[in-house]
Amino acid sequence: MSPPLGRDGPDPGGPRRAAPAAALPGAARAADDDVVREEPLVIEVGAEQVLTLRTPGDDADLALGFLLGEGILAGADDVAGIELSARTDEDGAAVDVARVALRPGLALGPFQRARLSRAHAIRPSCGLCGLASPAGLTRGLPRLDPGAPRVSLDGLRALVSALRARQPLFAATGGCHAAGVFEAESGAAWAVAEDVGRHNALDKALGRAAREGRDLARAAVVLSGRAGSELVLKALRLGVPVVAAVSAPSSLAVEVALEAGQTLVAFVRPGGGRVYADDGRVVASAERAGAAR
Repeated sequence: MSPPLGRDGPDPGGPRRAAPAAALPGAARAADDDVVREEPLVIEVGAEQVLTLRTPGDDADLALGFLLGEGILAGADDVAGIELSARTDEDGAAVDVARVALRPGLALGPFQRARLSRAHAIRPSCGLCGLASPAGLTRGLPRLDPGAPRVSLDGLRALVSALRARQPLFAATGGCHAAGVFEAESGAAWAVAEDVGRHNALDKALGRAAREGRDLARAAVVLSGRAGSELVLKALRLGVPVVAAVSAPSSLAVEVALEAGQTLVAFVRPGGGRVYADDGRVVASAERAGAAR
């Protein structure tokens, strides 16, 4: 069941106009440019607060996806509602707020509060705090079903193309990341989000997919950039079995995917794609998903 949400955000965020300070010698002065917005959002859960710098828009999905992807909440049904508002900070600047109300009878325990306090900021290019072994990072996560869903490199390349076609903010600014949640076998786009931060983009996409009750055991996450371990873990915590990235994976991302039985494919570009981890899901392009059964 989807938690009730407030408005899409106090200030849904298209690009802003900015004039370049100066042209390089010998180059024509550029016209005003569109630049991607990067502004603060406070996520409140009870007395706990987390600050992120994000691109405005889809703020409720960002809050939900963050709480699920960090393992703070177990499912979308843990959330009774998310209220979006704005307040003024001590310097008089407006700050957007996403206040998360938990379902009756649920409160954050010491473990969840500790995770929130450790994740004091969802930084646009942050990594994990307190790295551990792949076994430690995946401990407590259910092992994914091997062999399902079935995907091919051709199919994953098609998903990357579908993600790219849904990036209007990147087309306008060249300055943001994107993440998509697709039904792996059919290629249906369940959720696509853009943000100045790659973690935020994935949280927005996962949050929307979870809010809409999608069966994430049938999903593939597609990333517009590299596959870091923290992004792989976010997908794992929501039970996503396939991650495809346009750029490279990190060594820890590969180790985590191998440990958890997740499929991780990187350098997914026209004519390319390298399988770094798999558990019987990647099939020859000629087979495609339905024919492989």
